[in-house]
Amino acid sequence: MLGKLISRLKKEDYTITYDFSARETIRILFDKAIQILRGFVKVKIKASTKGLVFAAKGANVIFSGKVSFGRNLNMGRYSLINALSVNGVKIGDNFTIGDFSIIECTGVLRGVGEGLTIGNNVGINHHCFIGVRGEIVIGDNVIFGPRVTVLSENHNFNLTDVPIKEQGETRYKTVIEDDVWIGANVIIMPGVTIKSGSIVGSGAVVTKDTQKDSVVVGVPAKIVKKRNEKDN
Repeated sequence: MLGKLISRLKKEDYTITYDFSARETIRILFDKAIQILRGFVKVKIKASTKGLVFAAKGANVIFSGKVSFGRNLNMGRYSLINALSVNGVKIGDNFTIGDFSIIECTGVLRGVGEGLTIGNNVGINHHCFIGVRGEIVIGDNVIFGPRVTVLSENHNFNLTDVPIKEQGETRYKTVIEDDVWIGANVIIMPGVTIKSGSIVGSGAVVTKDTQKDSVVVGVPAKIVKKRNEKDN
């Protein structure tokens, strides 16, 4: 039952192998109904959306007039989207942002962020942070592990006789292409492009562009193999 319902919402095959009891099914449907009501009040009547909006407790979108969502949005507990930005936030179909994750387009009012574009079928796990100062682009079918950080701005620090906080910032465009898997606790530094098909291992700090279909790990992240290579 649940699998068929989710398949209809997502408009794609969604198979569930676990045999939910009637009590479990009722509880899940009840929770989702509450989230739909909350999503209507918190998001749907204020932002441009299609399909259903599931909003768990504490989820919020601020500056909702600057954001457009595709079909089906799922916001975890206390997740936040601050959409205040020059070019706004554009998010595709079937987007999930996990518990306590933050998309922050503006930190201080003197530095309004550029904007964010996210494709279809993107899943962001819990406790992630996307700092939109320069432009950030995320493609289709991208999955984030927990506690991933994506950055697009660096502080200037060359002058030793001026406090760092007074030297300004430099913004960069950060890109994550299609079909990328980013492991837990990864940091993606400003200006990096994660090429399509890449896998970023847990705990990596990515300071340079990856190669297509590569697996990168470490601090700083380095290529250890291509996905189509067999292990020795």
